[in-house]
Amino acid sequence: MEASIRSDTKTEPELWGVDIVDTTPIKLPPSPNILIVKMWAIGDILLATPLLRALRSRYPNCKITWLVDKRYAAIVDGNEFIDQVIAFDSTLWRRFFRYGQIFSYLRMSIRNYHDLQSRRFDLVINLTGEKWWAQWFNAAPVRIGLFPRMRPGLMGRLYTKAIPRPANTDHNSDHYLLPALAIGINGPYDRRMSVPLREKESAEVTKFLNSHPDYDRNRPTVLLHPGTSQPSKCWPAEHFAALIDHLKDEYNLLITGSTNEKDIAEKIIALVKDSSAKPISTIGILPDLRHVIALVARSTVVVTGDTSVLHIASALQIPVAAVYGSTRPGDNRPLFGRSSLLFDDALPCAPCYKASCSLTGTEHLGCIRAITPFRVYTELLNLALPTRPASVNEEKA
Repeated sequence: MEASIRSDTKTEPELWGVDIVDTTPIKLPPSPNILIVKMWAIGDILLATPLLRALRSRYPNCKITWLVDKRYAAIVDGNEFIDQVIAFDSTLWRRFFRYGQIFSYLRMSIRNYHDLQSRRFDLVINLTGEKWWAQWFNAAPVRIGLFPRMRPGLMGRLYTKAIPRPANTDHNSDHYLLPALAIGINGPYDRRMSVPLREKESAEVTKFLNSHPDYDRNRPTVLLHPGTSQPSKCWPAEHFAALIDHLKDEYNLLITGSTNEKDIAEKIIALVKDSSAKPISTIGILPDLRHVIALVARSTVVVTGDTSVLHIASALQIPVAAVYGSTRPGDNRPLFGRSSLLFDDALPCAPCYKASCSLTGTEHLGCIRAITPFRVYTELLNLALPTRPASVNEEKA
């Protein structure tokens, strides 16, 4: 059973969980020094950025530092609401622990903790409160921990306030806003995500595109991002190629991805049949996440899966068609901008939320293969219409 959710969301949902959050006032200085801990992943980090707006609304002169895994630092570096970014090498840190190098692990942990203490934070908002290792980052007298379950358990006792996840949470951004409520910042909240668009990378993108013989600045641009973190979320390369055949030479066609996704892009380009369609691969040429953000910002519409580029497009309010396989939009769906979220529930195992598909033969990845290139092409035409209705509709074919 095919389904899609089209939206042009402009309204703001009610905040969930008011009845279970301890709103006892916390005394903070007029301009508090605040540390936010959220190391990964890109989509989750973006969904947490509305918290920054809430903090600035109450404490306009506060100093906000964000501690993030260094692999994802680009998604917060340059954010207008963040004063400083701490890019932490969590891969090395966890490797020390995993392979029993306890002395190296403790030395790195203690050194980092002392560094955080020296910064004299008034408040730590730890958005991964359930993790035992998160205690290494709680270097402040007031500690707020966000938990993904309804009961924080023993870990909750280590925080000034432990915030559980309400059972009826409608969207993850609601959950990430609960620390604001806990320190007395009442809604309504501005739920727009914030993503840094840096001048340097934007200029490099402009220079690359304007110098490319297959790029026409007078044509609309379709950005295709085929890679995801899991095979079960990847729309097949032959489907992307067939979509390009539908689009032909009417659009600039950009293929983005990380350097380890170069093979996917090359396969897509090799499968394109229409000689007039000339997709431009930016993989390996504009490899930085900051470049991808700049490319999305320049696009007319984006085609991707359930991955970080979906949230980047939503944050920049660029229309996006997202193809879902093993997952569903649910509590991390785009809240702002025009979107078409495509999925198929014909198989009884869909959605399975597994990293890889256990089915074989013609049923292998059947849920995502069922989303045809022509269906996505039709959605792109709908998203490009300037008079698109600003309501949410669910269509079932």
